[in-house]
Amino acid sequence: MTHTDEQIHDLIREMYTTAESTDWPFTAEEVRSHRASRRLPVPDVKVMLLAAAAVVLILVGIGVAKGTQAHKTTTGSGATTTTVGTVTVPVGAVNTTVANATAIMTSGGLKVTDKYVSSTSVAGTVLAVTPSAGALVADGSTVTLTVSTGPSPLQAPNVVGFSQAVAATALGQAGLNVGSITTVQSTRFMPGVVVSENPPPGSSLPPGASVDLSVSSGP
Repeated sequence: MTHTDEQIHDLIREMYTTAESTDWPFTAEEVRSHRASRRLPVPDVKVMLLAAAAVVLILVGIGVAKGTQAHKTTTGSGATTTTVGTVTVPVGAVNTTVANATAIMTSGGLKVTDKYVSSTSVAGTVLAVTPSAGALVADGSTVTLTVSTGPSPLQAPNVVGFSQAVAATALGQAGLNVGSITTVQSTRFMPGVVVSENPPPGSSLPPGASVDLSVSSGP
């Protein structure tokens, strides 16, 4: 007894959907193609139904186990699409370290990439996760961790030649503090005027750093 490719396809599909309670992912053309390429004899479907279904599924390269994260479906036009399982972006990654955030994401089936930005937060702190926690994404997707590099460095202003009071104001406006004050004799600067500063003008300093001043006491 022989059967057409369409009849074989319909019978295998009926068995598959009954056993798996899901849509049949193959077309009659796929059944015909794989039979032709492997030169499979036409089986007696009534006897070889289960074996034929297994052969077709193996040739197409897809398992029939329940819980598979991705499967192929065929639209009415014959086009095929792949549906991938989704996972939820975990919570708890923001305001923690990069190592902790990475562990949280990878345990949730996601990959991680880092983006570093300056901020007032401690260096190495995760500021944000994109997509955000709670979002549904494809299993194995990559999420971006925005990580703090700490505050941007500040540049020490040049306060040499200014009075001590004006120098202190300039340093404060630049986000820096006045450190120690040392008086030195100077024939160049009038008393009360800044002779030098340390670190020197133009130095890159963290916010709140102190700048020591040497102030003239006169000749």
